[in-house]
Amino acid sequence: MKEQGDPRFSDEFLNAFVDNQIDADEKGRAYPLINADSELNRQVCELRKVSDLVRMAYDTPPPPPRRRRARYEGLRRYLGPLVAPALLALGLTLGWSLRALSGPLGIPKQARTTAAAVSQPPMTKVLFHLDNGDRAHMHQVLEEARHLLARYRADHKTAKVEILADGPGLALLREHMTPFAAQIATLQRRYPNLIFAACQDTINRLERRKGIDPHLLPQAVIVPSAIAEIVRLQHRGWTYIRV
Repeated sequence: MKEQGDPRFSDEFLNAFVDNQIDADEKGRAYPLINADSELNRQVCELRKVSDLVRMAYDTPPPPPRRRRARYEGLRRYLGPLVAPALLALGLTLGWSLRALSGPLGIPKQARTTAAAVSQPPMTKVLFHLDNGDRAHMHQVLEEARHLLARYRADHKTAKVEILADGPGLALLREHMTPFAAQIATLQRRYPNLIFAACQDTINRLERRKGIDPHLLPQAVIVPSAIAEIVRLQHRGWTYIRV
């Protein structure tokens, strides 16, 4: 299939490949090699364009109408031999013009990008809202987030999860109150797409009314308002779950 000592395919082989003059097994072996080589890919693309244009030029023309003026018959006989070379030249020109826009097997880059985007499933995004300071609720939200992220990773899919702590639920992220500090640190190291968010309004109430500095865990990020965060993420397609 390849010339000895030469990594390129011969011109004869490429022409046979384009014209389907090699057996299915050999074509099956050649296809991924050509697809992976940009230069071979370009040659195959141009050969296909030229082959199609030549075939179009030499196809048997439809029968002429019964009543055809003699001068048109003479014009057809005069221009007929010029059609195939003209189409061939046009094909070569178009092939070189489209070279910069083509990728593997002559597929335009924009089309390949669009096709890839369509084939990619949308990312799953889930917001868990914790507004209960009970230990069982804290454990539940951590387990549900862990289970969801682990399942999607096992299925080679992507999921993004945010745990939003609000009101009494802020205890989950308070350094001196949470019983799950080690588990939270482990989860965030294992799953970069897991976010722990603390409500700024709740922090302000603690500081203003009780003079308490909540001392959040280093994994926590602060959002201005739990309600605003819920609305914002739901507008962006997140699934909302209150624990």
